[in-house]
Amino acid sequence: MNLKELQTEQKLRGGYYTPADLADFLVRWIAGVNPESILEPSCGDGVFFDKVALHLESPAITAFEIDDNEAGKAIERATTSGLTNINLRADDFLGWALDAIKGGEPGFDAVLGNPPFIRYQYLPTLFQGRAEKIFNALNCKFTKHTNAWVPFVMASFALLRPGGRLAMVVPSEIIHVTHAQSLRTYLGENARRIILIDPEEIWFSGTL
Repeated sequence: MNLKELQTEQKLRGGYYTPADLADFLVRWIAGVNPESILEPSCGDGVFFDKVALHLESPAITAFEIDDNEAGKAIERATTSGLTNINLRADDFLGWALDAIKGGEPGFDAVLGNPPFIRYQYLPTLFQGRAEKIFNALNCKFTKHTNAWVPFVMASFALLRPGGRLAMVVPSEIIHVTHAQSLRTYLGENARRIILIDPEEIWFSGTL
């Protein structure tokens, strides 16, 4: 049994940070649509910011990082990279996304990210409720076996404008696990094209 009190702080935060070369690849992928606005729902210490500054012409970035310390690192990194048009919120993305989806917020040209990988039972009650509300808002079947990355991807895609691109790090289980079925169905019904790249090797230590 996977008891919460036996888990590491990293696992409870879901913080598995993106290697620089992978961040570079994802930024070059979204560069294909010349995005003027980018959403990053879980920016960590800001590893994507360096690459955005390298490949894109000062897009408007809306980013979220719930950990204050990491948010501070991300702001410093954005400043060092020369990014000026950035709105970084030390807040929960799902709560903001619920209001944005219901309010019909204008879509983003691109979404970048590496969402948190946290089991539903490890999420605080408030976040559990928000995860379920994301499913309901998008008319998707909810299960308490879900992982935090699933509603993050759902909400991010829902906030993408037609013709935009989403480039995210997701676990290989997206292809087969039951709790990702709603996401697979939702993407299959709404995405023009889906590209999954499976390296068939583990890129993140301490994961499966």
